[in-house]
Amino acid sequence: MPNGEIAEVRRIRHQMSAEFGHDVHKLAAYLREVEEELRESGQFRFAPTESHGTSKPNLPPNDQEPQ
Repeated sequence: MPNGEIAEVRRIRHQMSAEFGHDVHKLAAYLREVEEELRESGQFRFAPTESHGTSKPNLPPNDQEPQ
């Protein structure tokens, strides 16, 4: 991947992180919501999984109170 594309991916990744206050738990929850909306839309096909919608990333506990 050319350096310009890598920089663009990193810029977008940082922007998404910033939108959720750099809180990986909030970002993961948002991405699960988006996945569910896309599944329900019927516009896309997803690879079958045993635990669709129930798996959670293996993250350390969130010590912050929900905002």
